[in-house]
Amino acid sequence: MTIHLNRRHLLLSGAGLALAGCANGITPAEAARRLPSTQAAMDRHVAAGHVPGISVGVRMPDGQDVFLEAGSLDFDGAAAADEDTLWRIYSMTKPVTGAAAALLIEDGILTLDTPVAEFIPEFANMTVVIDRTSGLDARPATRTMTVRHLLTHTAGFTYHFFGDQPVANAYSRAGIFPVTGYNLSPRDIDAPQVRDLDAMARALADIPLMYEPGTEYLYSISLDVLGLVIQRASGMSFPDFVQRRLFDPIGMDDTVWRLRGAGERRRFAALYNYADGGRQVVDPVAETAYAEPVTLFAGGAGLVSSTRDYLAFLTTILDDGRAGRVRVMAPETARLIRTDILPEGVNPENGAFRFGFGGGIGLPDGDTPGEFGWGGAAGTQGWLDPVRRTAGTIMLQQFGQSAPVAGDIRAAIATDIAAG
Repeated sequence: MTIHLNRRHLLLSGAGLALAGCANGITPAEAARRLPSTQAAMDRHVAAGHVPGISVGVRMPDGQDVFLEAGSLDFDGAAAADEDTLWRIYSMTKPVTGAAAALLIEDGILTLDTPVAEFIPEFANMTVVIDRTSGLDARPATRTMTVRHLLTHTAGFTYHFFGDQPVANAYSRAGIFPVTGYNLSPRDIDAPQVRDLDAMARALADIPLMYEPGTEYLYSISLDVLGLVIQRASGMSFPDFVQRRLFDPIGMDDTVWRLRGAGERRRFAALYNYADGGRQVVDPVAETAYAEPVTLFAGGAGLVSSTRDYLAFLTTILDDGRAGRVRVMAPETARLIRTDILPEGVNPENGAFRFGFGGGIGLPDGDTPGEFGWGGAAGTQGWLDPVRRTAGTIMLQQFGQSAPVAGDIRAAIATDIAAG
């Protein structure tokens, strides 16, 4: 099967529009009254068959969490989609990994300028490709790769599905595709997926970087590499660290690397590929790879989550590190996560946005200055706006859908919030 991914959608779907809001303990009817344009947009796209179901969570400026739902988990009459439905969030995993790294900075174990090779000595002698289009001839890197570079996609790595070029093809041959179940690439993969983060690092050490670290923004596997830094720096496995320091204190009970039984499978949304004018199931729920054992914990694209959970994660950062009465991180750590930390002189996508801890940041002179967030390959989005004191997440599952489902919903949320 060919899955067509729009690179710009991957880069920008989580950064750059307005919104948010949220309210616990209100009925669906009350939620729809608070966000009428949003509910109408969701209902319209479901009725048109663009997706079977959608779940939205919004932190309102008054501090309430509002959840909206439309449709069902699949087109075959499954249960209704809601705030507890489970969704493949792909690259919305990246801000979670960024937050985990921020906790190690708070602990005094890492800094933004810690050399990556201090914890991944396999990278002590990295090289840089001489001609990115014609081969793998390389020269020694002259700049030191740092934690900052991993957080901001400026380390010099790439993705295996970004074009038919030598470094990406080398990733494919080495099995470096840190996603669950399938590889997101229109091309066949040449080798089995690397088994774990240690094996990934060993394989990457033999492949040149695309750029000198700190000189260019290139969306990449750098947050996956950061997972290994977190693992080695913390002295516990990467998933254990994330579980103990983020998921448990925030109460993210439904954010997992692997479905834990039949109950979770029944709440797992179907994923469809709409490319080429058709509609094909991808990763069928009955045989989903997300129910299989995990050995490669992909900090860039590996998690399943719910609307309720991801909104709780975002609002913890928005609320300066508090999840309700629980202090998850220091206020300055939460603010650091949503701070522009790009190396000097680097401008992603010709200056379309800035970058923080695994997520994009709205430009100071843009429509949503300081907004922090990111999106996932299957259409999910998550963001927080410290200026408007709002946050939001949109959950749906699709590849190749031409209808602007999430974009329409984000615009509707902005309209509803502006209307008060």
